[in-house]
Amino acid sequence: MRTIVAATLTFVFAVPTLLMAHHNVTRIYDAEKPVPLNGIVTAVQWKSPHVFVFVDVKDQSGSVVNWKVEWLSAMIILRDGFTRDSLHVGDAINMTACLAKDGSHTAAAQFVTLPSAFENHRIGLCKAVSR
Repeated sequence: MRTIVAATLTFVFAVPTLLMAHHNVTRIYDAEKPVPLNGIVTAVQWKSPHVFVFVDVKDQSGSVVNWKVEWLSAMIILRDGFTRDSLHVGDAINMTACLAKDGSHTAAAQFVTLPSAFENHRIGLCKAVSR
């Protein structure tokens, strides 16, 4: 009986904490200042719980930096009509994203305007300001 009670209490307290950590985008990303990230797709990972798109972007000095950009869940993107064939390595991509607060080259996407199939769709977790 003690094992059942302990397991139940662990579940009741641990699961909400994990869910809050996973969905608290503003704790990880700067939602106040979405910025343009325009570059070339280097990889696309359709993984649970989110799709990740890796993009080579030129910084202000002209150096190429690879960004890991978190999108919405694959289930949501698929429901909106996008497939694993909608975006390919080598495609040019333009998006707005909220950058990680820790200074790493990670971001949460907001909107994608190129390729045009994604235009006018909120594709990412960043909900800062509308276009």
